Amino acid sequence: MERVALVTGASTGIGLAVAERLQADGYALGFHSHRDDEKARARFEEAAARGPASWVVGDVTEPDAAERLVGETVAGLGRLDVLVNNAGITVAKPALELTGDDFDAIFSVDVKSAFLLSVAAAKEMRRQGDGGAIVNVTSVHEHVPRPGFALYAAAKAALGMLTRSLALELAPDIRVNAVAPGAIATERNVEADELDPDIPLGRPGTPAEVAALVSFLAGDEAAYISGASVLVDGAMAQQVVGRPAG
Repeated sequence: MERVALVTGASTGIGLAVAERLQADGYALGFHSHRDDEKARARFEEAAARGPASWVVGDVTEPDAAERLVGETVAGLGRLDVLVNNAGITVAKPALELTGDDFDAIFSVDVKSAFLLSVAAAKEMRRQGDGGAIVNVTSVHEHVPRPGFALYAAAKAALGMLTRSLALELAPDIRVNAVAPGAIATERNVEADELDPDIPLGRPGTPAEVAALVSFLAGDEAAYISGASVLVDGAMAQQVVGRPAG
């Protein structure tokens, strides 16, 4: 039986690397992108050339998005075994410049959508009757703050606690874990010059390194792991926190 994984935000960065890795591991792919544009279409066509894949498009904050994305994936590929909540946004501003709109935007994408997608996916996994796995992509800033990223850190911390809470509520048949990346050399991070230069291992991580951890947590070798948030951060979290911005 071919297992199916739905990856949100699969057209770029970490999400794209996760999608490629899970396909290499033998999963059929539910490929989500925020919009139907030339870049996303090209990435999906590459995925479809590698193996069974279904494209689901939409804003994860829309009221019916969670049930629709899960439903369309199941309709296209027959089932759902793994959900990877990767879609997220960053609001980088000093705390005193942040607004209520900033709060609503980041928590809607980074926390609310992950919760609703997890609920919709878990209901489908339980209907199928043979378990499943959910992996949330948080951040090193789930664990340590960074000046200028107050809301981002707060949202990722909330997603980390949601991971732990769902791990308890969905046991024993559905496992829920998180990966917490540090500075990762995605195309967006490099272009925006948002990579923290102070990394003990001396370099940023790669999307493929994050994807390898997601793959492990989604798979059978991690059958006794649930409720974990695993850092993939080059030891960034072990440093003294609260460094001045700049």
